[in-house]
Amino acid sequence: MEFAQYAVVLLITLLFLVLSFKRRLNLPPSPWGLPLIGHLHLLGRMLHLSFQALSTKYGPIVFLRLGMVPAVVISSPELAKEVLKIQDANFASRPYLIMGEYNFYNFRDIGFVPYGDYWKRMRKLCATELFTVKRIESFQGVRTREMRGVLSELVNAADYQKPINMRHLLTTYVFNVVMQILMSKRFFEYGEHEAKMSSEAEDFKHIVFEITEQMLQFHISEFVPAFMRRIDWKIPEMKRIHARQDKFLQRILDDHKARLESETSQPIDFMDIMLQSLKSEGARGEESVKAIVTELLSGGDTSASLIEWTLLELMHNPLILQKAQEEIDTVVGKERLVAESDFDKLEYLQAIVKEAFRIHPPAPLLIHMSTEACKVAGYDIPKGTSTFVNGYAIGRDPAVWEDALQFKPERFLGNSIDVKGQDFELLPFGAGRRMCPGMSLGLKTAQLLLFNLIHSFDWSFVPGKGMDCYELKEQSGTVLWLETPLEVVVSSRLPKPI
Repeated sequence: MEFAQYAVVLLITLLFLVLSFKRRLNLPPSPWGLPLIGHLHLLGRMLHLSFQALSTKYGPIVFLRLGMVPAVVISSPELAKEVLKIQDANFASRPYLIMGEYNFYNFRDIGFVPYGDYWKRMRKLCATELFTVKRIESFQGVRTREMRGVLSELVNAADYQKPINMRHLLTTYVFNVVMQILMSKRFFEYGEHEAKMSSEAEDFKHIVFEITEQMLQFHISEFVPAFMRRIDWKIPEMKRIHARQDKFLQRILDDHKARLESETSQPIDFMDIMLQSLKSEGARGEESVKAIVTELLSGGDTSASLIEWTLLELMHNPLILQKAQEEIDTVVGKERLVAESDFDKLEYLQAIVKEAFRIHPPAPLLIHMSTEACKVAGYDIPKGTSTFVNGYAIGRDPAVWEDALQFKPERFLGNSIDVKGQDFELLPFGAGRRMCPGMSLGLKTAQLLLFNLIHSFDWSFVPGKGMDCYELKEQSGTVLWLETPLEVVVSSRLPKPI
């Protein structure tokens, strides 16, 4: 009985503090919350949809309490520009996410680390060593070989009208490309050769998938003060995943270190470059290498997701597919495959990619945090407020886009709207200081395969699993995957020797 009385007093005190806090500040519009949990009860498994519903009711800026953490949701291009450009420096940090601590070596990565000197050094490394134009071009052969491997598998399937699971094929393609760029390793074959896969590499691929899927799942440690984070019941699971992750990465890292110690050895991949650049930092430098490698691998699913969604939209819209194929036939012809040097000439194909990013952004939420108290749209934003820019909601806002729910690439013809962080109605890679550093590599990897898939094949649904089986619905997770993995039957459009 005495405990119950203390609990009631505690709840009343917390409620009084919250209400008095709101009276002192001119906070953005907010739904009614509950003691302790705040507004967590209003959020479903698909955060971007929950946030979109709240913004529809309360406006383009909404204040929430996620447990004990203040948060705002931004759902308009104008306010996204305010947060990501005008006040970029104040919103350049990240809130605490458990993955950063346990799977990215205590925030030794680029994406989850709070804004500060370490992040600046890593960002400089990316800009001057890893993601330079010359470096990305140097791996063009890797992208081309893997693209041809996918096409070869599809040509074989076309001969027998064999159904193909595109998601499996696409994730293997992206994983192979990124692994070779990062560490000069290729672990997976396509189709009937899959028996040759390394079981250890397959396990690591699943680990990366688990890490990606955990990012936006519910973790109690992300909604309580720092001193209470150890109560999170998912910590043992995180540690188990990390142990498997570290075992695999450490073996590859040791091989790279041994090779680099040779006097004649030159850096040939991202891991080599990072090991040389961070050599003076010892074990902490090696943790940075492993964290960044994991992060870049986990980001690869966004490219696979984009291609899968685009193919499904084209199958739902055959006239758009026909127009895309006609453009490639005119610019490239049927005697060769699409090369990266052709990209700028394929205006309609580029519009298709932008439209896919608009309506199906692989990463629907941009997550930031205010480092100082400030004002946005005339409202007070407290220091330490988690800030969610809902790119998904902006991309489907009828006030921003005409026929917002229709797939219409033509909307991008004749204008300069792009995905590179300057147009705040289209933000698949973010904007400002925390914009994705691997944007150029990700775009080239996705476009090379997508454009050649469109060029090389005609696409059909598997008999008995037609359009009705593939509604344009998403599944919950950090990456916005199609709800049902896409299975297709293809027919070749080009001569086989190509």
